[in-house]
Amino acid sequence: MKKIAFILFLSVAPVFAHDHVEVGSDPENSARLGLDGPGFQLGCYVPVGEFFSDYTPVFPGGWHACELTFTTETNALDSADGANPKIELVSVSGPAGGNFGFWEVRATNPTWFRSTGWNSNQGNIPSFPVVYKGETHAHGRVFTMDKPGDYTVRFRAVDSNGAYAASTDLTIVFRAQQPPNLSIGMVGGNVSLAFASLLNLRYDLQVCTDLESGVWTGVELHTFIDGDGDVKNMSDPVAGRPRAFYRLVEYP
Repeated sequence: MKKIAFILFLSVAPVFAHDHVEVGSDPENSARLGLDGPGFQLGCYVPVGEFFSDYTPVFPGGWHACELTFTTETNALDSADGANPKIELVSVSGPAGGNFGFWEVRATNPTWFRSTGWNSNQGNIPSFPVVYKGETHAHGRVFTMDKPGDYTVRFRAVDSNGAYAASTDLTIVFRAQQPPNLSIGMVGGNVSLAFASLLNLRYDLQVCTDLESGVWTGVELHTFIDGDGDVKNMSDPVAGRPRAFYRLVEYP
């Protein structure tokens, strides 16, 4: 008799685009640096050993992750000519016991991380360099969280050359998104699956018949599913397969 061996409750987060934070001259005070960028970032969970992004081929997974680049390539701000800026962490708040981390390009471990509740008054302030316009636009820097929830993180730009005063703080909320649960059942000769989708995310249902091979394929008719907040119901025939393993891929 055909049967489903088990189901994996996973989400993988391939990144199709990422945001930029501009580092330039503050439009309200040209004597100090300014920061301009998004106030929210979504970090989907990336299982250990799973693909995340073409920009980060060695990212090991096991974290909620998103890409975000701080750059002097400006649009909303004027350039801060003569500055040599870097970004400092000011504070991290979020779920108890959680850790927020930064990964440099091609890093296999966090370049640094700080636990929720940390602030710059405690010293040992972590920082990272800014990507300069006109040079290689180094995509692939990753920010991670190890527990689900909202992390409120404050950054500031400082000028190593001392030509500009430090910027005012930029606050970004990083949401470590918990993967949706995927329910399973049998209806006749079909596997019946369902999950609660989230608005503005997409989903692929994938199947594997041999976990040792590690080959996952998209289930026909159940890929590129647009999330709208409703429950999505899916089915897949099991004829010809002694076992099948399913997972749900969630991505921006």
